[in-house]
Amino acid sequence: MSETYQPKKIVILGGGIASLTTAYELTSQPGWNNLYEITIYQTGWRLGGKCASGRNLQPHKPYHEPDYRIEEHGLHIFFGFYENAFSLLNQCYEELGGNGPFSTIEDAFKPHSLIVLEEYINQQWINLPFDFPTNSLVPWEGGGKSSIWQHICTTIKFVFQTYTEINAKQSQSKNCLETLNQQISLGKEIIEFLLEESLIQVPSQLIQLLLQEPSHWGEWLENINNNLGKAVKDLDFTSEGMFLNLAYNFAQFLPQNTKNHKREQHQFILKLINRFTKHFSNYLDTDEENFEIQWRLTLIDLALANIQGLFVDGVLNYRCLDHLDEYNYKDWLRKHGARESSVNSAFIRVLYDLVYGFPEGNTNNPQLAAGTAIRILMTILFQYNGAIMWKMQAGMGDTVITPLYEVLKRRGVKFKFFHVVKELHLDQNQESIAEIAIARQVNLKHPQQEYQPLIPVKDLLCWPSEPLYDQIVDEEAKKLQDKEINLESYWTPWQDVETFKLTKGKDFDIVLLGISIAALPSICQEILQAEKNPAHQKWNNMLNRVKTVTTQGGQLWLKSTLPQLGWKMSSPVLGAYVEPIDVYADMSDLLPRENWPSEHYPYNTAYFTGVIADPGIPPRSEYSFPAQEQIKGDEKAVNFLTNHIGHLWPNATLPNNPQGLNWDLLIDYQNRQGVERFKAQYWRININPTERYVLSVPQSTKYRLKADESGFNNLYLAGDWINNGYNSGCVEATVMSGMQATRAILQQCFQIKYTKKIIGEWDCWIY
Repeated sequence: MSETYQPKKIVILGGGIASLTTAYELTSQPGWNNLYEITIYQTGWRLGGKCASGRNLQPHKPYHEPDYRIEEHGLHIFFGFYENAFSLLNQCYEELGGNGPFSTIEDAFKPHSLIVLEEYINQQWINLPFDFPTNSLVPWEGGGKSSIWQHICTTIKFVFQTYTEINAKQSQSKNCLETLNQQISLGKEIIEFLLEESLIQVPSQLIQLLLQEPSHWGEWLENINNNLGKAVKDLDFTSEGMFLNLAYNFAQFLPQNTKNHKREQHQFILKLINRFTKHFSNYLDTDEENFEIQWRLTLIDLALANIQGLFVDGVLNYRCLDHLDEYNYKDWLRKHGARESSVNSAFIRVLYDLVYGFPEGNTNNPQLAAGTAIRILMTILFQYNGAIMWKMQAGMGDTVITPLYEVLKRRGVKFKFFHVVKELHLDQNQESIAEIAIARQVNLKHPQQEYQPLIPVKDLLCWPSEPLYDQIVDEEAKKLQDKEINLESYWTPWQDVETFKLTKGKDFDIVLLGISIAALPSICQEILQAEKNPAHQKWNNMLNRVKTVTTQGGQLWLKSTLPQLGWKMSSPVLGAYVEPIDVYADMSDLLPRENWPSEHYPYNTAYFTGVIADPGIPPRSEYSFPAQEQIKGDEKAVNFLTNHIGHLWPNATLPNNPQGLNWDLLIDYQNRQGVERFKAQYWRININPTERYVLSVPQSTKYRLKADESGFNNLYLAGDWINNGYNSGCVEATVMSGMQATRAILQQCFQIKYTKKIIGEWDCWIY
């Protein structure tokens, strides 16, 4: 390296997970500080983006200390397949030496297995619990990957076993004559099928004899069993399940890589599945009142539609899942034979709930790209490590963002808090970013020093829910508090103390855009209008086609324990409940990390989340907009708690309203009465452009740009909104995008190969 070499300057815009991941990966490169320096610009006083959390700093007299309750944007839980995210955090914990009581990542995350779905049957909600089995893996070490063919085989086996259980129960109610007639009819069909597929060779005279004399079938079929070998081992030729069992046995002998399969092999398996499906439809046509059987039939119906779709639409041979993203998942299931009742069941509704799949907050119009839906299902259900879910043992800011921030600060990354990105300006040829307009929100008392954003809570370094005003000049700090100014709000009336421009060549050489997509129209106007550069049309397409939605997240602190509230199972994560507040989780394990006085100590914490009707993004000058929308959100929350809490907590209601919450159970320092106690809880609406959840709607995937596809030679992209290969609004996808941005920057700007493997990238697990 030449002695005159000057490190390049990388500016990272936005302080969410994608930006922090990129900074972490860039600074993990040996000798990085000789190659580049990194500065992160962030609005307000904290990092994390949609993953940010805060601690309440407001004291309540006569107590001298705040309760430091955790205040989240919503419900945040990691899934067991998040190998990239967990690996990143594990490295942070090891380098940092932990965060207070969390010495390792194993202290900060605990496994969770109980997921409860809600189904509405005969005018009442019914719990459908699934306690997923654990395995010996841990997500920060990984190993839970398996191919799509393994998923196919596992699903066929599951359908066969579930059907066998149902069939055994149904057979008990049939008389001997019915059973014999069914076996004769089925036996004839099986013989004809085996002959059609040339699996057996039998003279036509013998066929006629066998069809006329069913009593000879047992001995003859036993001989077939011996002749056909392993593929027909242990088959029951008197059950429709024989078709599935044969399909599973045959599939097991094929290579894991489906590109090595022959089309005829897939066609044969599909024929077997279709034969079974034809018989299975008879079960669906019956008026089955047993809910235990009903939901199993629904699962089989959905599994069969998924398997058939993967075969018929060619995913197993030559296509990727992205090709299916032209369809809405519900429509794709219908296309491949799923019943309407199955498509609208809790098993599918919870998937849409998980990804807030309701454009404009309209829960009557669920939209989720089919390929993305299948990817989510396969990774969540089949690729988890240890447990299907892992719960953070404090706020997400405390367990995830703090370790990242602390490591980056130690490594020498600069942080510019209270800096708002206003606009990206292009050079004359519209080929690169030439300037970045920045607004500084406040003056610090010690401007030569960085803002110090963290506070200790029981030895845990945490992010506060408001700025640490003692670091801001007194006059501004007083105004901010007196006028209750929210510096994170897009609609704040606060006047910035300074505006300036970063200049290419002086202040930056490379730009990483990590700000979420809903905020980009105002920031990237010149990019959208850059007619000299054909990339401008791709940007317009992306911003028009990739949708976002506003969400809500609520937290309640209650005097009673979960069993005292009337919940009869262990601590749940629950979905597919009343729209739009469709997800609930017991998060009482977080209470020891808060600081409640004994007189007001809660014994249960409940988190709720869902979408809200989308109010849009009005001009910045609409200063009253957030308060008006918060009032609407609170009213909806109160309505939910008044009319729908009794099913979850039957002991938390009053005799005059068995579905409504007994408000006296809510913790309230001021001891307000009735519904007024709701004001002491935490319920927020996420309406800021950067807070809006990024959707995976049909026909949008092809318009997402990759990390290195900005079309401008010094601009790179990161976030859950880019084409990162997972393309769903989750932490894992966001971390993957940051790793991809790092790879592109290192290779294209420094000719350095990025050697870290990105787990699951571009569905590499399919084959």
